Amino acid sequence: MGNPNPSSAYGVDFKVDNQSRATNGKTMADFIAQTFGLPLPPPFLSLKKSESIQFGANYASSGCGILPEIKQYTFGNCMVLDEQIELFKSSVKNLRNTDGLSKSLIFINMGQNDMDLNKKLQYNASLDMGQYLAKPLSKRLEMLYDLGGRKFLVSNVLPLGCRPFSISQEKPTTRCVERLNKLASQFNSYLPRMLKDLQSTLSGSKFVLLDVYKVFEDVFSKPASYGISDISHSCCAIDSVKRIPICKNGEVCSDRNQYAFFDAIHPTEVMNSIMISRCLKDSSVCKPINLMKLVKT
Repeated sequence: MGNPNPSSAYGVDFKVDNQSRATNGKTMADFIAQTFGLPLPPPFLSLKKSESIQFGANYASSGCGILPEIKQYTFGNCMVLDEQIELFKSSVKNLRNTDGLSKSLIFINMGQNDMDLNKKLQYNASLDMGQYLAKPLSKRLEMLYDLGGRKFLVSNVLPLGCRPFSISQEKPTTRCVERLNKLASQFNSYLPRMLKDLQSTLSGSKFVLLDVYKVFEDVFSKPASYGISDISHSCCAIDSVKRIPICKNGEVCSDRNQYAFFDAIHPTEVMNSIMISRCLKDSSVCKPINLMKLVKT
C-alpha cells in the first residue's frame, strides 16, 4: 500500500508509481534489489493473479507499524505487520516451488510509526519501549520463519529526535529532541540480543541487524563527507497548517542530494543509498555480518 497522503513531490526523481514511496526516489528495498541485479520489488497488492513473485515483492504499508493498535492513530487505512504477514502467507501458498524461499532475503524496517503516532507510549515513563516493541517483533519474525523465510535483514530505528518534524514541533535547546532519541535507543538496544536469540533457536536461520541509527549519527557528525549539507530541514515544503510531516504538492528543493531528509520524517534517496552502501560491506553497520555475506550464505 502506498503513501496515504500522496503529493506530487514524492517520487520526483523516480517516476515509477511515485505515490508508493515516501521519498524523492528509491527506497532502501529498491537499492537492495538493484544491487543484486533484481527488478525493483513491486507492491504485492498491485500484482495481478497471473504475475509471479519469483523476484520478490513489497508488502510494506505506509504509515503502519508492528503493533495492531497503531491503526487507530494512522492517517490512512494501513496494514499492520500481522496483515502484511498474512499477505506473504497467501503468496507462499500460491508458489509452485517454495525452495527459493530459503535463499530469499526478508527485509524488515519498522518501529518508527509505533513510537511516533502513539503519544501515550511516548509519555509513559514506566514503559520500556524496547521490550514493548521488540517482543511482538520477535514473535512475528518467527512466523515468517515458519512460512519458509531463513535470511532476515532487520533495521533498527533512526534518531527520532533529530528529524525536522521533531525539531520544529518541540524546539529543543540542543540540536535534537533527546527524549525521542532515548525512545529509539531503548528499542534499538533490544534488537541485537533478540536477533541473536532467534538465530540460535531457529535452525538454518540468519539474522542481520541494519544499524541505521549509527549511519545517521555518522552523517550528522560529518555531513560533508557524504556530500550532504543540510541535516536539519526537509527538502520539500511541509503543510504547517495541518501540522503533519508530509510534503505539500509541488514545492521541492532543487538540490535534493544535499539533504538528509526529504519530508519531515523520511530520508532522501541519497540517505537510503548511503545506508545500503554501508550495509553491503561494513560489518559495523550490518552485523554480525554484512549484507553481501548474508546474501551469499
